[in-house]
Amino acid sequence: MTETQAIRPSLWWAALSIPFLLAGVGLAVFFLVMQIQRVGASMAYMNVPGEMDVGLKKNLSYTVFLEQTSGGGSDPGPIVALKSKVRCELHALPYGNTIPMSAPSGSATYNYGTRSGISVLDFTVPRDGTYVLGCQDYRGKAGPPLRIAVGAGAAEAITAAVEEALVSFFAGGLVALLIFVRVLMLRDQSKRAIRSQGLKPV
Repeated sequence: MTETQAIRPSLWWAALSIPFLLAGVGLAVFFLVMQIQRVGASMAYMNVPGEMDVGLKKNLSYTVFLEQTSGGGSDPGPIVALKSKVRCELHALPYGNTIPMSAPSGSATYNYGTRSGISVLDFTVPRDGTYVLGCQDYRGKAGPPLRIAVGAGAAEAITAAVEEALVSFFAGGLVALLIFVRVLMLRDQSKRAIRSQGLKPV
């Protein structure tokens, strides 16, 4: 009867990879939620249709986001399809000069809780002061509530949050994978060493 010898290390050592994987996921969620909350707290909001006075500063790039809230009496549609259904204008006070706004070079989208949003307009202002932003809803039929969010650097902050989350996730996953692979390699070496002694690895 062939004698046996235990393979080392135990496969249970591979479980050490799990905390690193969970840490990577946890940090990714943390960075994403914290950054979105910070961006959300710094923005001005209004319902659509509607208008609001906003204090703006020159030399800053502002982004207008369109948000849709789910969970109401109407089913939410794709947020991208709503971009063409809302029209906004920005006017300087006190004389009402129109401030030009343009479509962003790339769309930043997000989903947070019951809200989904997409960047629809970018603009800068010629001087510090108070401006009036007005938006109209041209969907033609009742739908989920819409609102506008305005802030400086919001699109960049959301992109940075996604990048930080991805880095954290992949870093944790990479460490977990290295631990798992290293345990398998050591076990394979142990098997070969045991077999070289004429024993059966178990």
